[in-house]
Amino acid sequence: MNRSLLACALALGAFAGGASAQSSVTVYGVIDTNLGWGSGSVSDNKQVGTGGLMGSRLGFRGTEDLGGGLKANFLIEHGLNSDTGTAASPAAFWNRLSYVGLAGGWGEVQLGRQYTPNFLVHATYDAFGPQGVAAQQVLFGSMEIAQPANLRAVNAVNYLTPATLGGFMANAMVSANEGAPAGKYTGLSVGYQGGAFAGHAAFGRYFNPAIDDLNAFTIGARYKLGAFTLYGLYDRANSGAGPDSHGMQLSGMYAFGTTELKASVAQSVLKSPGGADIGTTLRTGLGFVYHLSKRTALYGSLAHLANSDGAAMAVNGAVTAPNKDANGADLGIRHIF
Repeated sequence: MNRSLLACALALGAFAGGASAQSSVTVYGVIDTNLGWGSGSVSDNKQVGTGGLMGSRLGFRGTEDLGGGLKANFLIEHGLNSDTGTAASPAAFWNRLSYVGLAGGWGEVQLGRQYTPNFLVHATYDAFGPQGVAAQQVLFGSMEIAQPANLRAVNAVNYLTPATLGGFMANAMVSANEGAPAGKYTGLSVGYQGGAFAGHAAFGRYFNPAIDDLNAFTIGARYKLGAFTLYGLYDRANSGAGPDSHGMQLSGMYAFGTTELKASVAQSVLKSPGGADIGTTLRTGLGFVYHLSKRTALYGSLAHLANSDGAAMAVNGAVTAPNKDANGADLGIRHIF
């Protein structure tokens, strides 16, 4: 190789090295498998399940520095059932998240499949998070859980404010769902986080012709007192032609050493269009997480559901008759990589 070609090759190598230093791609995932048990007045169920603490997943995320304070980013996640090796949603491989975006001093815009602002309030302000028998989401504490865009909206445009507003933040989303009436979602959340306190309020509209659309209001907060964290949640959903609901929860977590102890009490009430109670469930939960390392944890949770007004809620595959109680338990291991 002559000197000119060698110099050119070295220059290109240096350029490529500099360009790659401005970009990064991370492969990550969660494997969460548990032994689950559910009991009801009609039938009980024992199972090896998945997602008792976190949803099992395989993900890729990346970012590129475009200069001038502008960055491009992407994230794709495949949800899986770690107990069977099957996809969590056969209809879509990247069934958890799939978006690309741009971020700068003005905030961030993301395009694709993403969590709705209403769901993020639920997931953030529950000591148990959104997974497991003791989690508020399992209780159907809000009618929006039954909507097509219950947790995630597809074909969504999402805007996040920058982290330079003195602890204040906002999140606005609109999804087109390719013109289909059912499954569209628009929502907005505002929040504050500073010191020991954090709180968010979200309003969302789920477009569903079957029930004349659904308006949902969700508010959550948490406060840290040393090793103890107290969480509160309230949710209300109203539709034109279908049932309405409201739910509330108080939960707490006490952390010491490598152990977290959790407890919660929640109630959801379903009402007919005429305002009559047609389903009430009171759920109490207890749980623990023991961290073996930064990546691996053992966990367990118990839940008791007291049904009335025609409700027949159960967990972990059990079946109970209306107005009959139900119970459930998870004991599992979660590994993050």
